[in-house]
Amino acid sequence: MTFLWSYTEALAAGDEGWWRAATRHAAALLEADHWWLEPPGPVPVQHLLVETTALLSYALARSEGADPGTVSGTRLAAWVAARPLPLLDETVPDTVEGSISLLQWSRIFEEQRLRQENDLALLLRAAGHKLPAGHDPVDDDPVARLWQDLVDRESPGRRYGLGSRLPGPALTLGLGAVAQHFDRA
Repeated sequence: MTFLWSYTEALAAGDEGWWRAATRHAAALLEADHWWLEPPGPVPVQHLLVETTALLSYALARSEGADPGTVSGTRLAAWVAARPLPLLDETVPDTVEGSISLLQWSRIFEEQRLRQENDLALLLRAAGHKLPAGHDPVDDDPVARLWQDLVDRESPGRRYGLGSRLPGPALTLGLGAVAQHFDRA
């Protein structure tokens, strides 16, 4: 078990500026329901929720030159809701038409997933971050390191890379957790 405030302090990675403010703000937004975090399981939903809440609140605020503490849970949920992912119809018949339907769904899902990723990357770049391409090493920027952990599924050394066995991209799962958490709030 890890306390939420300890986790977000570690996530700040020694930063004393706006990133630390964003991680603390994420803790403040989430502490009523998540004051402690379970050990990460196969799908560390709580960890992804905390990390994505911090990253998105930071990106939304800093891309506009604002304080991350001003971003509400409602604004986070609205940002994700404006970039929806298609739902899979689990009743698709096992036919040629069903296979085509699944292929179409997969294509649309990937397009929308990339839109989420690209839109968040634009905000982070507007906030002044140089995001690494592919597997390029990250400098001393904890925001860029977290970004790379959340989007790089190919590198075995990444927290959410090949060895993590997540059922999907970490950023997508984290944004889904943000939407679910703050839509009900």
